[in-house]
Amino acid sequence: MRRCLLVLGILISAVIVSLAVGVPGPLRQLERIAYDLLLRGLGEKPPHSAVLVVDIDESSLARYGQWPWPRYLVGDLLNLIRDGQPGAVGVDILFPEADRHSLRLVNQALQREFGLEFDLAGLPEELVDHDWALAQVLQRGSFSLGGMFLFEKGKATTAFLPESTIGITRIGRQGDSPVPIPTAHGAVASIRQLAEAAEGFGFTNVLPDPDGIIRRVPLLISHHDRMYPSLALAVTMAAGNRQQILIESSAAGAVAIQIGDTRLPVDRHGNLALRFRGPAKTYSFISAEKILDGSVSPQVFQQKIVFVGSSAAGLNDTHATPLDRHFPGVEVHATVAGAILDGDVIAIPAWITGVQLFAVIVAALLAMIVVLRCSPLVSGVTLMIFFLIVPLGSMFAFSAHRLFISPIQVLAVFAATFTLLAVLRFRHEEQVVLHRERQLATAQDCAIVGWASLAETRDTETGNHIFRTQKYVRAMAEYLAGQAKAEYRLRPEEIELLCKSAPLHDVGKIGVPDCILLKPGPLSPEEFSEMQQHTVYGARALAKAEAASGIVDETSFLKTAREIALTHHEKWDGSGYPYGSKGNAIPLSGRLMALADVYDALISRRVYKAAMSHDQAAEIILQGRGTHFDPVIVAAFEVLEEQFLAISREYADIEELRMSQGGPLKELL
Repeated sequence: MRRCLLVLGILISAVIVSLAVGVPGPLRQLERIAYDLLLRGLGEKPPHSAVLVVDIDESSLARYGQWPWPRYLVGDLLNLIRDGQPGAVGVDILFPEADRHSLRLVNQALQREFGLEFDLAGLPEELVDHDWALAQVLQRGSFSLGGMFLFEKGKATTAFLPESTIGITRIGRQGDSPVPIPTAHGAVASIRQLAEAAEGFGFTNVLPDPDGIIRRVPLLISHHDRMYPSLALAVTMAAGNRQQILIESSAAGAVAIQIGDTRLPVDRHGNLALRFRGPAKTYSFISAEKILDGSVSPQVFQQKIVFVGSSAAGLNDTHATPLDRHFPGVEVHATVAGAILDGDVIAIPAWITGVQLFAVIVAALLAMIVVLRCSPLVSGVTLMIFFLIVPLGSMFAFSAHRLFISPIQVLAVFAATFTLLAVLRFRHEEQVVLHRERQLATAQDCAIVGWASLAETRDTETGNHIFRTQKYVRAMAEYLAGQAKAEYRLRPEEIELLCKSAPLHDVGKIGVPDCILLKPGPLSPEEFSEMQQHTVYGARALAKAEAASGIVDETSFLKTAREIALTHHEKWDGSGYPYGSKGNAIPLSGRLMALADVYDALISRRVYKAAMSHDQAAEIILQGRGTHFDPVIVAAFEVLEEQFLAISREYADIEELRMSQGGPLKELL
C-alpha cells in the first residue's frame, strides 16, 4: 500500500507542477501582490536630484485657462525652461492637431462659415500661427516630444514619426531568435511642423498589468520596422549625449539594455521593472503657473532632466502603481529617467523561469517525501519552516540584489502537494485504523460470545438464549430512545455498548456448582442462596477484566456488562437480588435485561419445565408491571410484542416454539 501511495504521490506532484508552470490567473495575481509587498518593503527612496517635473496643475489651469492652452503659451513655458539651460526636456503633451486658437485658422473658419475675413497683415507671426511660435521654441532647445503607440489591429494611423537618432546594437549568440520587442500598428503623435522642430521623439506608453497597476514600462517599441525609445529613455540619452543602445539577448529574448556604463536588466520583451521611489509627487514638482509668472528662477533647471506634463485630475493622466493609486503619468517618466541614471531597477530575467521550474519540482518532491515518510509532527514543522524560509529567501534576493524570484509558485506547489498527499495518507491510515478497529471489534464480539457460550455450556438447554435476549434489549432500547422521557433515551453509541454487553449477563453461572445449576427440581434455601451469587460472581469477573484492560471510562463495554450481570435479577419493588435495589436505583441496563431475561426464560423449554406460549409469557410480564419490572419498560414491551415474538421464532432452539404449560423456573430466581 505504501508503494501505491508513492506512485499516487508522484502523479499528484507531476500534475500540480504542470499546472503551476502554466501559472494560472489566480497564481499570477498572487505573484503581483507578492511583488508589491516586496517593493513596499524596500521603503521610500529620495528622488534623483537630476530629474525635475514641470506640472501644469490645477492652479495653472485656473490661472491661465482650461486645457488645451494656446500653443504660444506652451511655447512661453518651454522657453522659460530652456533659458535655464536644462540637460534635456521631455514634453509629455500630445499636439496631434493644429492649434485652433491660431488667428490664421480662426480667419479661415470665419471665411468658410460666414464669408468674413480679417486682414492679418502686419501681425506678429507668433499671433497668427501658434504652432509656428511653438516650433520656434522647440528648435532652439533640447526638446523631445511624446507620442502614443497603438497596438490594436485596425487602428493604424498615418501620424508623422521622425526618424529615430538612436542607434541600436544587439549582443547575443549567433542563431538566437530576434528580441520580441512590442510591435505597434499605429501611433498618435504631434503634427509634422512640431515633430520636425523638436530634437527627439519618445513614446509615452506604459504597461499596466491585468489588474491595472503599472509595474513595468517598455523602453523600446517597434513600428514599421523601426525601433523607437520611450520618452524617458530618449530624454535621458539626449541629456548624456548618448546615441547608442546595446541590447543583450539570449535564446529567450532580451536580457539587459546598456546605455553607456549603465546596464539595465529587462524582461524578455525589453520592459523595465521599476523601483518606484515613493507615492505620487515624490519627485520635485514645479507648478507651471510659478514659472510663467516669474516666481521660479530658471537656474533650477540647469543641467537637469525636465519633464513637462500635468497632474490635474481633469486631464486624466494618472495611473495606479504598487505605491499609489493616483500616480501622475509625467512622474512615471521621471521615475524611469531616475532609474536609468542610477541603475536602481528590479531584475526579472528570463532564466528565472528555469529556476522556478526547478524550485517547484524540488518543492513537490520535498512535500511528497515529508508527507509519506515523516511523522505528522515532523511534517507540520517542515511545513512551517518551508513557509518561512521561501519568503525570506525571496525578500533577501529582492532587497539585496533587486532580483524578483516569486515565492508564490513554490509555496503553492508545496502547499497543494502537501495538502493532497496528507489527505491521501490520512485517508489511508484512517482505513487502516478502521480495519483494525473492525478486527478488534470482531475479536471483542467473539470473546463476548465465547464467554457467554462458556457460561451456557454449564446449562446445556439454554440454546440461543444470549442472542434472543440481546435482540430484545436492542428493540426496547431503540424504541425508548425515540419515545420515553430523557432518562430512558440512550444515545446510539450507548445502545451499541448495551447490546454488546447483554450476552454476558449470566457469565457468573460459571462459578455456580453443577449440582445446583443443573438440578432438575426445586432448589433448597441454601442452594437458592448460592444460585443468587452468580450475579456477584459475574460482576467480579468483569470488574477484573475491566481493570486489566485499562479501559475504565464510560466507553468500556465491560462497565455496562458488569452492571447488567450484577442487577438483571433486581426487581422494581426492591424484592430482587443480590442487593434488593429498588426503582431507578437499578441501572437502566439491568432493568431492560430483567424483562428480556424473564420473557425468554418463560418461552423456552427446560428439563424441569415446558415452554410457555407468547401470550402466556406476555401476561406474566404485564402482571409484573410496577413490581418486578419498570412500568415504562413494560409499556415498551406492550408496543413491541409482535417484534419479541418474531425474534423468538427467528432464533428458536432446534424446532419451532410449542404451546405448553410450565412450572417454576430457575431463570426467574
